[in-house]
Amino acid sequence: MYKLSALFLLFTVASAAADNPGCVQNPKRTKACPNMLYRTAQLPGMAAPGLICICASDFAALLQQPQTEGEKVSQNMTRRQMEVIYGDKLQPVLDILQRKN
Repeated sequence: MYKLSALFLLFTVASAAADNPGCVQNPKRTKACPNMLYRTAQLPGMAAPGLICICASDFAALLQQPQTEGEKVSQNMTRRQMEVIYGDKLQPVLDILQRKN
């Protein structure tokens, strides 16, 4: 009976780890995130909704309204760089941070 319970627990943990994409943060981050946000959501690539963590500080530049043309260009460049890093996860993450989700 114990072996069966242990196998079930191992299978459950392994499948949960496979579905969890990890924390969404800058891959070059070397220090702990100062503003970690935990939410239940389903990002692209996840089989079912689950707990995700997002480093809100890494996305702050995209959440502000640009005041000048220079800030708008800078924000556009930052967004394009982040689209390369995060792919189709970027917009759902921004929606979560802006409380649209």
